[in-house]
Amino acid sequence: MRKRSFSRPRHMAALSEINVTPLLDLCFCLLIIFMIATPVLEQTTQIDLPLASKTIATPPSPTPQKPRIVSLDNRGNLVFDGQTVTEAALRNLLRDIARLPEAQQPVIRVRADGALPIQRLIDLFSLVKESNLSKVSMDTEVRN
Repeated sequence: MRKRSFSRPRHMAALSEINVTPLLDLCFCLLIIFMIATPVLEQTTQIDLPLASKTIATPPSPTPQKPRIVSLDNRGNLVFDGQTVTEAALRNLLRDIARLPEAQQPVIRVRADGALPIQRLIDLFSLVKESNLSKVSMDTEVRN
């Protein structure tokens, strides 16, 4: 009976297979690192808001009506087309505008003082949204 030999016949022969296990380990390690690092980078992103440019042209209004202007001064007073109004009166005025056919509804232009808290402006936009008006724009000042 012949003895079994488990050694290679030639000790200096080249391996014909590539060991991909270390490569897969590296890929999985990098995948885990990026999965952990990506949410952290998104949470610490600093936001620099864009400035309005003079070259941006606003499309002409499809409605021939004169826009209605809602202003919010630095003390939080509401002014609708030059007249100081309360929030309840503004709500009624906006609902009257919303009752018009959509083709006849004017654009509501919102003008707010830059020193106001953002929540006050959001409340004003919520008031316009409650009235189901969709033609709303916000006036801004162009910085040079």
